[in-house]
Amino acid sequence: MQRLIITGPRRAEFEETSPPVCGDDEVLVRADTTAISTGTELRVYRAIPVDEAGRFLHESVPFQLPAENGYSMVGHLIETGRRVTALKTGMRVFAPAPHRLLAAVDAARVTPIPDAVPDDEAVFLSILEVAHQAIRRGDPQAGANVLIVGQGVIGLSVLAYSIAFGWRTAVIDLDSQRLDIAREMGAGLAVSPDDSQAADRVLDYFGGAGADVAFEAASHWSAVRTAMELTRTDGRVVIVSRHTERPNFNPVGHPFLGKRLSLLTSYGYPLAGSRWEHEASVKLTVDLLQQRRLPIGPLLTHHFNWRELPSVYARLDEGDRSIVGAVINWRE
Repeated sequence: MQRLIITGPRRAEFEETSPPVCGDDEVLVRADTTAISTGTELRVYRAIPVDEAGRFLHESVPFQLPAENGYSMVGHLIETGRRVTALKTGMRVFAPAPHRLLAAVDAARVTPIPDAVPDDEAVFLSILEVAHQAIRRGDPQAGANVLIVGQGVIGLSVLAYSIAFGWRTAVIDLDSQRLDIAREMGAGLAVSPDDSQAADRVLDYFGGAGADVAFEAASHWSAVRTAMELTRTDGRVVIVSRHTERPNFNPVGHPFLGKRLSLLTSYGYPLAGSRWEHEASVKLTVDLLQQRRLPIGPLLTHHFNWRELPSVYARLDEGDRSIVGAVINWRE
């Protein structure tokens, strides 16, 4: 069985390994497609830890290479564990699993996919859920003005929910192709920070006061600053992306302190029993996909064979911004 591993900085390769054993509470998934979470997976490809001490590869995962990469798979169940009753072999499911042919996954983390949702949309379920939880943290109200800074796969996913929920939404990104994708998805305003009138255009679009809620999804401190500058007094700024560098400005200096901004981070799900815990949140996203209310089609820019994954990482590392939503085919 083939699986992708990161063996060192900028070194990705496939490894032949034994098929996983399906535990009593697990299911065995045979991959049809996986998806690249470009920001997270590129950081791992570059072997950049999440903390300054270099101890963690992910939030609570020790930094240790070689390591698998990715967390998005759609496939079919080929085996179920002894204590698994709600899932049956042959079912098409989403699993939060890395780039590999076979994955043994806790049955509680597997989501059946309705026939109406195509593989290349369903495989972005975890990525969409990153955006969904950020939306819940920011909590825009009916009629809200929403700003999204950064239009990679996460920022465009935030846009998809904003369109579905009917908010007045502006986006900012340096890349003209990504701005075109945002417009196709339904962004009311899409501007580049290189436009000398960008800030004025955003403020004018929001009636002069700025965004009620801004989302930073560019993983760069200049994007955080832009979001804070274009958010109204008493507004909220939600940091969706991972930052591994120190800020290049004072986020509590002038004029930000006087704006009384709420600066929020978004990561993972609330505690079990909360209104938008994992099960309820994922169910809503699947329902929105099934109802064709999440307009994510335009962000699906590339399809690759699984053998191409190392070269795709190299392209991303070299700055190829044409790759936004990348679907990996494991059927061959």
